[in-house]
Amino acid sequence: MTIETKANAGEREFKQFGKRYRKVDGDDKVTGRAIFGADFTAQGSLFAKFVRSPHAHARIVSIDTSAAEAMPGVEAVCTAADFPSDVSGDVDTGEVEIGIQFLANLIMGRRKALFEGHPVAAVAATDVHIAEEAARLVKVEYEVLPAVTDPIEAMSPDAPLLHEGLIATSLSGSADNPSNIAGHMEGGKGDVEKGFAESDVVVERTYRTALVHQGYLEPEAETVHWHADGRIDVWANSQGSFPLRQNMSNLLGVDVSKIKVMPLEVGGAFGAKNTPRVSPVAAILSRKSGKPVKIVLTREEVLKATGPASGAVVTVKMGGTKDGILKAAEARLVFGAGGFPGSPVLRGMQTIFACYQPENSKVDAYDVVTNAPRVAAYRAPGATVATFCGESTIDELARELGYDPMDFRIKNASREGDSNIDDEVYTRIGIVEMLEAVKASDEYNRPIKESANGWPVGRGVGIGWWPCGIEISSARVMVNHDGGVDVATGAVDLHGVRTGSAQVAAETLGIEPEEVHVHTADTEGIPYTGNAAGSRITRTLSQAIFKAGSAVIEQMKEKMAVRFGVDTEFVEYEDGYFYARDNQDSKVSFKDAGAAVTKNGSNITATASNDPGMRPANGYAMAVADVEVDPDTGKVQLTDFTLFQDVGKCVNPTQVESQMQGGAVQGIGWALSEEYVFDDQGLMRNASFLDYRMPTALDLPMIGTVILEKSADDGAFGIRGVGEPPIIPPPAAIANAIRDAAGVRMGMLPMSPERVFEAMKESE
Repeated sequence: MTIETKANAGEREFKQFGKRYRKVDGDDKVTGRAIFGADFTAQGSLFAKFVRSPHAHARIVSIDTSAAEAMPGVEAVCTAADFPSDVSGDVDTGEVEIGIQFLANLIMGRRKALFEGHPVAAVAATDVHIAEEAARLVKVEYEVLPAVTDPIEAMSPDAPLLHEGLIATSLSGSADNPSNIAGHMEGGKGDVEKGFAESDVVVERTYRTALVHQGYLEPEAETVHWHADGRIDVWANSQGSFPLRQNMSNLLGVDVSKIKVMPLEVGGAFGAKNTPRVSPVAAILSRKSGKPVKIVLTREEVLKATGPASGAVVTVKMGGTKDGILKAAEARLVFGAGGFPGSPVLRGMQTIFACYQPENSKVDAYDVVTNAPRVAAYRAPGATVATFCGESTIDELARELGYDPMDFRIKNASREGDSNIDDEVYTRIGIVEMLEAVKASDEYNRPIKESANGWPVGRGVGIGWWPCGIEISSARVMVNHDGGVDVATGAVDLHGVRTGSAQVAAETLGIEPEEVHVHTADTEGIPYTGNAAGSRITRTLSQAIFKAGSAVIEQMKEKMAVRFGVDTEFVEYEDGYFYARDNQDSKVSFKDAGAAVTKNGSNITATASNDPGMRPANGYAMAVADVEVDPDTGKVQLTDFTLFQDVGKCVNPTQVESQMQGGAVQGIGWALSEEYVFDDQGLMRNASFLDYRMPTALDLPMIGTVILEKSADDGAFGIRGVGEPPIIPPPAAIANAIRDAAGVRMGMLPMSPERVFEAMKESE
């Protein structure tokens, strides 16, 4: 269901948007013809396997690779000693940043292993089984050290120190001594103590969330060939060809112009494949062997060593008055980064109160290293955790005040012209309209379905905000000799980019999407394009396609002016036809015109990037969740779930709904079942999809979607990002539903049956 807001009244109608065009690459993917990372094998490839630390924290005393090197079929072995030691330069890994030296150490451990699964060596052989056997022959001597996986414990002065030289930084300067605190950030406005003193009710809660994995189907799988002349070819299932090229350049000390990245299909990523972990190792092995090297990780390696989302401990304090004013909001966020600094705590800080305007606010945020896998981005990194904590607390505050939770949210909601805690001023947003749409909806107002088992039932809501990225996207539009159109993009297709791009090109050019062919270019075939991350691709790429397509139309007008025998300014283009002004009989279709002007060898092509000055088009989503709770076991059954989302302008409803449903399901898994389980040695005990519990169809109701449209205030079409907001509100909505049903406030994710049962018993 799509709802158009009043802000869009009077806007022009789009011919190609809002239509359910099938995915242009759908046939290839369902028939197995599409080439993913694991499908591609370069001629003459070797196959590589990692040697990984079995300890969560250990000093690497020595590595002996001689037995592995002597094994028949082994053609290369590498350790950290084979990588440049003086790496430098900026790193582009999306929203979860990491310094270049730390990234090099993450890819191949040098002096220490900082988490179970940390790579310390790798072996390339003619057969993957030989590589596995040889990897077992590498002898590594470790000095095992105490491990710490809890971020609060890691902050203690007595905690094992991961990095001897790590000095915490903050607005007030640097710490005096090394610690596991990598950074401290602060933000806010007003005087929170004064705000709490003026409040009729103050609520304070502490929440704890676990590490969770993105759960993508295809593991990291990449092939690299370092040629004898110094050129490097990379066949990647990365989220960004150009950032990967730059990162490889910095890590290997090779000029960017010598590296070519060819994007393959990506079987899921959700932010985790922004960070290179496989390709630099394959490159070193290829240089040593002189042959292409392919690496495909196992599921156990993926779970233990490729970067889950951060776990966190968050304390939230809110105060309000009986007339519904949010007087003060305060939070302390402690995010675990894993073995190296760079958790998404800054995004958590940005998002925790983003939907509201407390009169006074304060947020302290800490980035803390632990002996866990170094974290990676996961669909709105930091926001899901922060929103669970913030929305749970604001719901509790409204209850304590005796105020309707929806009315309390609406009264304190952020509006256009308000600013976030980082002083970002909101441009055109529709948070209030979304809240009002939900409050008026059948999903919110209809009676909650009674449980067939007589279990208590409840309904909860949660709203989440995401800034949505910008960065650069590029596209080339070219008219072929038959009048058809070819569109090349630099953006990796993770979510139907090619289909949406065909619709955008068709809308721009006034033709049908079937007349447009879209393909993903390699790094030599298109100008720079950033990572497919941050819910930015459709928004920024549509601007690039619009600019390139508009330039193509102008070029064709010049050519058609000659045919019509008029000056260019007298050539019009409307509804897919060129014609001379005041001469409707001269109409020529785009296809016929394209074929005519290119037949004599003329090239009609244009390349463009989005405007660097584009502003973030903030995205937001709201969930309504119904649950029933088994009082004997604590099991929470989700019985109804609907997600509302403002997408600005909906290009393809089917793809938008799929994004909304997919993100919602991931948020539901985060809420109810998914978590990393570590023992007291810091070792992961559930590193398989059998034991790491993601929701299946049996755990879920049908996921309802309501698409809201309030156009963003810039960009060619007013599009907002879609991919990340859907994952943010589900844990909060489900927690609030459990509170409504069972009368208990859950303070830990996941809200497993054991935890819910224990909370209910304690409340008695």
